[in-house]
Amino acid sequence: MTSLSAIIRLFLLFVLAIFILLFFYIGLYSPKEQRVSGLEQETQQLEQKLIALRNQRQQLSEARPKKIKSSLEIPLDILNSFPEEDDIPSLLSAWTKEGKKMGIEFLLFKPLEEKEMERLVEMPIEITLRGTFSQTLDFFTYLSKFKRKILISNIEMTRPEKKEGLYVVSTHALATTFRRGEK
Repeated sequence: MTSLSAIIRLFLLFVLAIFILLFFYIGLYSPKEQRVSGLEQETQQLEQKLIALRNQRQQLSEARPKKIKSSLEIPLDILNSFPEEDDIPSLLSAWTKEGKKMGIEFLLFKPLEEKEMERLVEMPIEITLRGTFSQTLDFFTYLSKFKRKILISNIEMTRPEKKEGLYVVSTHALATTFRRGEK
């Protein structure tokens, strides 16, 4: 009787092991496998759409007439008002001296990547300064009256903070100036 009960126990253990394996396969592995295969199909469909869109873009670019490069003639007097060499350090030094006379505190001068245009080179400079609203406007007015053409854009000002009895704002802006190109 003990040998029969040992065989039954072994059989029940075997059935239990098969039941656990089926549970893990059906409950855990199978749903993930189905999800992976669904994602693979979706990826293939998206790749096919991407290829079709690239082909369509290429056909459209070939069908469009080529744009003729416009040559904007810059008057010689304006063109001659720009220097031929890169003089950003001396320019920033002049701005700093004049700004300090006005009470401006400079926090950042960051020359950005130059962009070549037809006969000019655009030289953008990020600036961050701190001063009263009036001092900031005076500094921008100084830049507008500067002999060299300077464009101020993307002006962002913080809320005024009281500092030593004055309301001070931090101003971040993009100052763009130019120099003559090689052409």
